[in-house]
Amino acid sequence: MRVAISTAAAVTLAAGGAFGWYAWNNTSYARRDAARVHAAGYVQRSHTLSSGINLAYAEGPDNGPPVLLLHAQTSAWQTYNRVLPGLARGFHVFAIDLPGHGASSRTPTGYDVHTLTAEVAEFARQVIGQPAIVSGHSSGGLIAAQLAAEFPELVQTVLFEDPPFFSTDPDRAPRTFNYVDLATPAHEFVHQDIEHDFTSWYLEHNAWIGYFGRSRDRIVSYAKNYRRSHPDRALNLWFAPPKTNEVFAHLNQFDPAFADAFYTFSWQQGFDQAATLSRVHQPAILVHANWRITEAGILEGAMTDEDAARASALMRDCHLERVATGHGFHVEKPAAFVDLMQRLAART
Repeated sequence: MRVAISTAAAVTLAAGGAFGWYAWNNTSYARRDAARVHAAGYVQRSHTLSSGINLAYAEGPDNGPPVLLLHAQTSAWQTYNRVLPGLARGFHVFAIDLPGHGASSRTPTGYDVHTLTAEVAEFARQVIGQPAIVSGHSSGGLIAAQLAAEFPELVQTVLFEDPPFFSTDPDRAPRTFNYVDLATPAHEFVHQDIEHDFTSWYLEHNAWIGYFGRSRDRIVSYAKNYRRSHPDRALNLWFAPPKTNEVFAHLNQFDPAFADAFYTFSWQQGFDQAATLSRVHQPAILVHANWRITEAGILEGAMTDEDAARASALMRDCHLERVATGHGFHVEKPAAFVDLMQRLAART
């Protein structure tokens, strides 16, 4: 009997300890990642463009060729925290907050690929001052493609991290997860005047919250209460793993008008993706992450296999890298991301 009680107690303590570690990891990962970035020698800076737009960015120590990181929409330069220390060992990294994100200026009339690319190009000329190895994640990958095609003198090589090539075209976008999950809630948010916190609005109206079934309402209630109590903090769900928390880690600094531009298609107006990719002559790696078509016919993921193969074939010198991760490859597999960047550096 005594042995049984002791065993039960040990199991209970172990379970409690595991649960406690899980919650601690989910609520503290960002601080720990940031501390490692600081220890690696990164500093936060800002640069004002000729238009008056301010771009916030992080700069690492000068330990090699320059690298320019372009994050996905709703994100910020801190999304790269898990790869920044590794990159600092052999590169000179510049990770920027794109307009409408993080600490950079909000420019509601300038959320289109042409304007954004021109702003990134100006930053590259004025701050980096030499051709860079460029990596763009998701919509940042679309900007990276336009940058490589339009301003080839600024780009040595390119790592495209799961960009939505072709799936953002108007004839396909409404059947993509990004459109129903982010673009549509953002469009609805900017055209109402009841809720003023986009994070709270998004948590209630996004496409994935329904996967939680009967727990949905409790999660939404928790998130709204958290935002009311901590309006200046990023939302953090103690019961969700880091890769889930990263989805809304920077929403409190995000301008939803940026996502609305994907709803109205103004973001990619005049952007011929096939023609653009055919002008990318630099060595490139195209990372393609997991995807599927739901029963409702929605593309969950950035590209289909056909999209990725087509995009890769259009570029002059592109290697297609299939990875078994979600959309945030650099978050889930930081060492593999750094390895791909090193492979590109060897091509310069």
